[in-house]
Amino acid sequence: MTPQTPSNRRLRDVSSSSDSSANAVMTSSAGFESAVAANTDVNLQNMPDPIANDEGSPKARAPQTNFDFDDLSLLDRITDDEASSESMAMAPRTNLNFADLELKRMLSIHSQVSTTSSYTHTQALGTESFRKIGLGTFGTILAQDGKSVVLTLAKSGDDNTLRNDYKQHLLIASSFKKYIINEVRIPNCINFIPKSNTEFFRQRPSLVRAAEGTCHFPTGALISERILPLPKPIRQLLIEKYCNERIKAEATSAVGNINCLIRVYLGSMEGRGAGRFFLLQNFKMHLGMLARIQLNVDGMARRMGHAMAVMHWAAKTDARDVEFVLGSSTAKGAAVQGAIEDCSQRITELWLLDFNQVKNITMDKAGVDQAVEAAITNDPHFPKPRRKSYVERSVWNSFVKHYIKVSDVIIRDLYDESMAELPRLFIRGLINAEANKHATT
Repeated sequence: MTPQTPSNRRLRDVSSSSDSSANAVMTSSAGFESAVAANTDVNLQNMPDPIANDEGSPKARAPQTNFDFDDLSLLDRITDDEASSESMAMAPRTNLNFADLELKRMLSIHSQVSTTSSYTHTQALGTESFRKIGLGTFGTILAQDGKSVVLTLAKSGDDNTLRNDYKQHLLIASSFKKYIINEVRIPNCINFIPKSNTEFFRQRPSLVRAAEGTCHFPTGALISERILPLPKPIRQLLIEKYCNERIKAEATSAVGNINCLIRVYLGSMEGRGAGRFFLLQNFKMHLGMLARIQLNVDGMARRMGHAMAVMHWAAKTDARDVEFVLGSSTAKGAAVQGAIEDCSQRITELWLLDFNQVKNITMDKAGVDQAVEAAITNDPHFPKPRRKSYVERSVWNSFVKHYIKVSDVIIRDLYDESMAELPRLFIRGLINAEANKHATT
C-alpha cells in the first residue's frame, strides 16, 4: 500500500480520459484533476473538473491552481468560431473510412488489441538466445523472445552514458510514482551492469555473440522492462495507409518492422515521405497524421505536460532527449522477470524512455534556461507555440495548462510558492525561442 503523503493525497490518481475522439471531454475517474484544475476557459476547449468519484459521491476540492491573466498570455488564442468549426469537422465517425476508424481505435491510448501474430507465437515459445531489436547512438538493444526485459549495451565500451541513464531513469520513475503519474508509462528499471563486471558477460555467451559487430567489449549493460511493440493489426494498417504501393510487400515481410514503436511528434505537422524504405521501428507520426485519424492529440499533449512538469520540478532534471512513443503492454501487465509473457492481448500505451542525456538542473533561472535549451533541441515531441492551425494551437494550450497545473502542485508541495514563477518562465522561454527562430528565417 502506498504511504499517504501530502503529495499523493492531493494527486491520488492521474486524470483519465476517453481517447476515442479528438474532441473528447477530459474528465477524471479519480482525484487528480479535481486536485489541480482551475477555471481556464477563455474561448478554449472547455475541460470541466470532475465533481464525483466512480461511485457518484461528491469529491472534496483541493485548493485550486491560480491561472491568472498573465498566464493567459502563455496560451494561443482560439476563437469560438474556430472551435465550433473544428468540432464539427472532427465529429466521431465522420470523414474516416473503416481502415482509419480501426487505426484510430487501436492507437487510442488504453485500447485493447487482440493478436495472433508470429511475434506472439515466438514470445510464447521463449528462447535463451538474444537478438537485436534496436540500435541507438550510444547503445545496442537486445532481447530474448518470450522475456519481458531488454538489455541495452554501450556501443563504445564507455558505460558512463548508460550509468547516467540508470541514475536518471530511477530518479524520474520515483518522482512519477510519488505524484501518481500513471497515464504515461515508464519501463521498470531493473539493474545496471558496469563494464568491470566481466563475469556477467562470460556467463551469457549468446548475448556477446548477438552484440558482436556493434559493441566493443568489455562494456556496460542496462537491464529494463521491455516496451512491447505495437501488434500486427496496427502494423498492417500503418503499412496500408502510409507505405508506397511499390514497397508494401517488402515492408510487410521485413523482420525489423515487427519491432514497431511510434514516436509521437506533436511539435511537427508533417514529415518527409518514406523514400526507398518503410521502417516501422521508431515510426514517426506527426501531429497532422495523428489529427487526420482523429486521435485525441489534446489528451497526448496533456499527458506530456504532466510528465514534463514532474521531470522538471520533482526530479529536478532538464528532460533532455527523452522520447514519447506509442507502444504496447500485455493486458495482464508486466510478467515476472524471466517468465514467459502472454502477448495475445495488448494494450496501447504512451511510454516515456531514453534518459541517457538527461541532466540535473538548479531550481532557478539558470535551471529554467537549461530546460528550455533541452526542450528546443529535442525531437519535436512537444507542441510548439504561436502556430497557425487550430490543432497546433489546441495541443499547445493543452500542454501549457496541464504543465502549469501540475508544476504548481509540485512547487506547493516541495518549495516556497514564490518559485511558481519558474514553470511560467519555462513556457515563456519556449515562446521566445520560437519567436526568435521565425525572426531569423
